[in-house]
Amino acid sequence: MSRVTDNASRYLSIIHKITERLIVELERESGSTSSDHLMRWHETRLLPPSTVQTLPLRRLKAANIGHLVKLRGIVIRVSDVKPLAKVLAYTCESCGHKLYYDLSRKTEFLPPSTCESEYCTNNNTVGLLYHHSRASKFVKYQELRIQELPSQVPVGNVPRSITVQCRGELTRHCTPGDTVFVCGIFLPQSPGGNKGATTGLESDTFLDATHITKEKQSFWELDKDSNAENRIDMLANSQNAYSRLSQSIAPEIFGHEDVKKALLLQLVGGAFRTLDDGVNLRGDINVCLMGDPGVAKSQLLKAIAAISPRGVYTTGKGSSDVGLTAAVVRDAVTSDTSLEGGALVLADCGVCCIDEFDKMDEYDRTAIHEVMEQQTVSIAKAGITTMLNTRCSVLAAANPRFGTYDDLTNTADQMDFETTILSRFDMMFLVKDVRDPDRDFNLALHMANLHKGEVTE
Repeated sequence: MSRVTDNASRYLSIIHKITERLIVELERESGSTSSDHLMRWHETRLLPPSTVQTLPLRRLKAANIGHLVKLRGIVIRVSDVKPLAKVLAYTCESCGHKLYYDLSRKTEFLPPSTCESEYCTNNNTVGLLYHHSRASKFVKYQELRIQELPSQVPVGNVPRSITVQCRGELTRHCTPGDTVFVCGIFLPQSPGGNKGATTGLESDTFLDATHITKEKQSFWELDKDSNAENRIDMLANSQNAYSRLSQSIAPEIFGHEDVKKALLLQLVGGAFRTLDDGVNLRGDINVCLMGDPGVAKSQLLKAIAAISPRGVYTTGKGSSDVGLTAAVVRDAVTSDTSLEGGALVLADCGVCCIDEFDKMDEYDRTAIHEVMEQQTVSIAKAGITTMLNTRCSVLAAANPRFGTYDDLTNTADQMDFETTILSRFDMMFLVKDVRDPDRDFNLALHMANLHKGEVTE
């Protein structure tokens, strides 16, 4: 294996030397000088020092333009990876002159029409230029749309977003729904079209990314650590591993032992199976918590969304079917239509927590029937017909039909849901506010210890 690696590296170095010699000979024959990017086989990026603090997106001001900043947000849109021209090569059909245009620092470029070499100028000939794709250099280019986290948005304000430009190996680094730390240079960008001629001094801003890291990583993305593996093996061999892991979920919430164990199983998930005839059987577990107000259902949902590598928290009253599945968005620059994933698409391979599930409209609630069973979203809008993956678990919290649970009424009559949606929940828990003096005393003692900094069960 080492011999094959040595041969491959030796062949690669020979190819690099031959390419450099060909470029030098072409320059010598044509009398032109190519760009340094043609001779460069590496990427140089600025990595943020440890002293750089994470800046909220809302605090980006004009004074930060041209500076290296570090942001934290959630990826809501990812464009396709396209080639971006760095160096364009042209050849004159009359004199054979080679022209190289370095576009690394340009945002707009007007292709040349005639040759301006000494031979064509002295002979008064109009030499047509032809573009050489093989002699040009292109790099991978991708645009991201980063939106600030819900915890950073003030009450009553709309979340802000910014465009992030990625080049080279930074492309295909993240997917919609990932919470990332992006470090880059905050730069202005003049709008294209007639808008730049009319507005003059107005300009848009973007972030030229130099480093991207994910805040949460899935199990298969973690680096191997012998100490962590030993601790996992010790915990797996212990007798109370199930109870210890369940108690570590929202330890500040008193009680709900069975609910926490079910939420632990939902985080772990089941086995995804594919039958011989191609039918897929989902392994994700859907859980519904229904009960009285004030029993920490919403806090459990927020805790699960924070623990899950791809957790999305939303409310039923403020979510529509488009916001949960996908929306068709038209690009202002290219006028192309694209899909922007909703909460369920962003929570792919994670958990989607829907609070106030009973407050949703019946039309919006039927949009997740396919998601909970088939784990896909079928889209047929604006000429786009596709199917998106929503391999996520749904954790819903709802109140009974009359606000609080009535012991004298049948449980089925108090569930304000359709039978089709109830059949898609694998586990349903009835969380009641039991009026018990001993339980209330223990709850008050737990809250007092919590405020003192002691979390006990």
